[in-house]
Amino acid sequence: MNIIYLATLIFSFICIIVTTVYLYTLIKRFTNKFNSKVNKPWMRRAFPLSIAALIIALIILYNPFVLFVLYFLMSSIFVDIINYLIKRFVKNECTPIKIWSKIYTGLLIPLLFSIGIMVYGHINIMNIQQTYYRISTDKSIREEGYRIGLIADLHFGSSIDLEGLDAMCDEVSAAKPDIVILCGDIVDESTTRDEMIEVFKSLGNIKNTMGIYFVYGNHDCQTYVAKPSYTKEELADTITENNIIILQDDIYTFNNELAIIGRSDASFSMNTSRANIDYLLSKISKDSYAIVLDHQPTEYELNASSGTDLLLSGHTHAGQFWPLNIVLELVPFNDGVYGKYKIDNMNAIITSGVSGWAFPFKTSAPAEYVIIDVKPQ
Repeated sequence: MNIIYLATLIFSFICIIVTTVYLYTLIKRFTNKFNSKVNKPWMRRAFPLSIAALIIALIILYNPFVLFVLYFLMSSIFVDIINYLIKRFVKNECTPIKIWSKIYTGLLIPLLFSIGIMVYGHINIMNIQQTYYRISTDKSIREEGYRIGLIADLHFGSSIDLEGLDAMCDEVSAAKPDIVILCGDIVDESTTRDEMIEVFKSLGNIKNTMGIYFVYGNHDCQTYVAKPSYTKEELADTITENNIIILQDDIYTFNNELAIIGRSDASFSMNTSRANIDYLLSKISKDSYAIVLDHQPTEYELNASSGTDLLLSGHTHAGQFWPLNIVLELVPFNDGVYGKYKIDNMNAIITSGVSGWAFPFKTSAPAEYVIIDVKPQ
């Protein structure tokens, strides 16, 4: 097992234990003011346990409630630090301190913060934005350059519905892209067969001049469920029937000045059939502007040294939840998390994606599709 993933599992287990203990202390603090009026010891213990059971029930009934709990715990830690500093440096019991004590005991700040950020996260993921990048190249490409529409991590059924998808596709068409890139995880394990058919029919209607190109993500083939809603063959047939070109370590060239190389998904570095980027790039002219499509943002140094000009990815969802995006910038799960990166002569762009995985909330970055203009210098 990869040492990073093993360390993550151990760290997660420790976090669960610490979180459980801390959550219980918060509940106990909140219930103490009620328990002071209760004479029977078993009732004093039953009250915090009942609230804990209610929280667990809410998580089971509505999985995204776990996000609320996590934000509640994070903000509670911050409030505990503030309370410690107040107790440490403010000795007198003035009115503001008494008011603060009631706010602190009642867990008001964590409650309001958690509700606020959850509301923001849902509004944010439901309002898909256009993000624009302009890239210059010294390679000889046509004077008007090329416009690329980049869509990734739709995870159809997680947040966006068919009406919203059609509206987004109309916006992409209005931007007049030459090339449309579908960079993986367009569908996932929660997508039904009928939804899978609908989504690629809608995406296939995006207007363009040079084609729509698709690379697989780690969720498209419903890898993580025992009984997929559709077969890999049904998925591939649906994609191609809508005039979308599937690239799996394949190359498309245009007028000997532009090349699109679509990678097989890295699948957490366990896909042994994945071709070497040096081999793929050796098949095109060194004068061609090389655009590599790779769902997972990986092998940046190798791509840069091999001659990739533009590397497009998704997968990370920009962390999806703040402050996970900050953690992912520090922990090397991928070569990048979100936005535009520059490695030697190579530009790399990671989109946060249209939707998010599992939860209809996004607090780390906008829900987006991307428009990229590649222009000659």
